[in-house]
Amino acid sequence: MNDAILDDIAIEKTCKERFNLALDVTDVVVRGVPAGIATRATVFKTAKKHMYVFIQSQSALVLDDVQKIVRRMELEADGFIPPHGEAEYFDRIGRAKFKAMFPGKAIVGDDDLRYYRNLAPYNPALVRLAKVKGEIRAFEVETKVWRKVKDYTYSKIKV
Repeated sequence: MNDAILDDIAIEKTCKERFNLALDVTDVVVRGVPAGIATRATVFKTAKKHMYVFIQSQSALVLDDVQKIVRRMELEADGFIPPHGEAEYFDRIGRAKFKAMFPGKAIVGDDDLRYYRNLAPYNPALVRLAKVKGEIRAFEVETKVWRKVKDYTYSKIKV
């Protein structure tokens, strides 16, 4: 019980420090489930009834990795919270990576940045959820498959 409380406090503290987002964790749906070889994910609800998944890895993660993890866990993302509350974080990194690859080429549109935006470093990751599709899956390291760990449904009501 004490470990669970300390984990909740650690998540709240990390969200405040790394994402400039004050969250009050009220209910943890799944705690520290494997989401990769060296990756753990925690799905939780806040006091405002929003659902988030907090993903942390011992190895480097980029936005594309986090998107794949969320999909494979049978979750639907509503938004990827950028580090330090910097709204243009993913676009800024995408522009820099695009310019490093094509120094003389101008960025014409959003399509030019789509791939490079996904290369932005994103560890730890915090994702606001729009939907849990009926079950939450975890990565089984020994067999390298995704298996169900909990039946759960959630759908954000759009106003």
